[in-house]
Amino acid sequence: MHTTTHRIRFGQRLVTLAFWLGALAGPAAAAQLQAYAGAVGGRASGFDCGTIGPTLDYGGVSGIRLPLGGFAGCNLQGSIVDKSSAAGPLTAQQNVTATWAEGGSFVGQANARANYGNLGEAATGAMTGPTSALTFHQTAGFARYQDTMTLNRPGIATGTPGTVDFAFLVDGILKSLPNPPYSQQADIGLGIRVGSGIAPGRAPWFSFLATVVSDGLPFVRGGSTGLPGSFVLAPGSLSGSANILSTANFAMRWGEPFEVEVAFMATVEPCCYGTSLAAEFMSTARLSGISAQAAGVAVTDFTVLSGSGTAYGPGGLLPVPEPSGVMLWTGGLLMLYGMRRRIGRKTQPGGPSIRT
Repeated sequence: MHTTTHRIRFGQRLVTLAFWLGALAGPAAAAQLQAYAGAVGGRASGFDCGTIGPTLDYGGVSGIRLPLGGFAGCNLQGSIVDKSSAAGPLTAQQNVTATWAEGGSFVGQANARANYGNLGEAATGAMTGPTSALTFHQTAGFARYQDTMTLNRPGIATGTPGTVDFAFLVDGILKSLPNPPYSQQADIGLGIRVGSGIAPGRAPWFSFLATVVSDGLPFVRGGSTGLPGSFVLAPGSLSGSANILSTANFAMRWGEPFEVEVAFMATVEPCCYGTSLAAEFMSTARLSGISAQAAGVAVTDFTVLSGSGTAYGPGGLLPVPEPSGVMLWTGGLLMLYGMRRRIGRKTQPGGPSIRT
């Protein structure tokens, strides 16, 4: 016989189950995504237009540069889209088309895509006519994620000192079409910060940096994979992909949470007279591996608990499991609970059970 007490206890178990499913699905407060896209064009005129400053604060990464008077105050075209959220994916896009009286023009676009373990960014621009100290012609894309990680392995005691490094697959193209002798430059970078209480002013460890100046060979550096890896270098261009492993040996402690922040950025500033620049890396950087050590010994089999609920492992960002199994299991429990609640009468003497 099923008593009211039994039904209450069963219901309480389902409430507890629902609570834990919700807790696993929801992102932690420390987890955050950011997608920034900035584009500016035109010839500045007005008050406070001679002093120029950054629009981002990430360890020397400035985003697009603007005069103190801003877009409207200095008669500049364009805008900045800067989004932050705990849930992803997060995207930002900004375009600019600008002309000025001296006969020049600038057309550009910036994009950014942010998700945990997977970032993308792009910046492009083309310019005609002359340039000057008051001419603005720049686009910048910036994508960032911040998460907490806790590495665990049976046999490694909580608090054991260790180190961790991260590998990212980076895939895209960096291209410059200059007009010699005028110079122009495009930059991309992948920066990582690890620790407790990451501050905006703290310098990142750049796992990957690439710069192309006019039609010279790109300057590529970072990681321990012998970059440029699979990248193909040519005068004024870089294309292809590389799996980039950091060599920072970031300090952490096993079984204790630590903060991880990764940012992917691009900026282009084409010069003049029919030039263009493009940095297109919207498909990746994707976390492809996590390397860890405990007391100086490499550990290859461990689990990762993240504040965002994202599935990470030694292989990096793990595939999202199909929800069908969990949903069917939960649905079955709810159906069973409903059937038990329908038992409304006791068995009649000498007869079958009566159900409502």
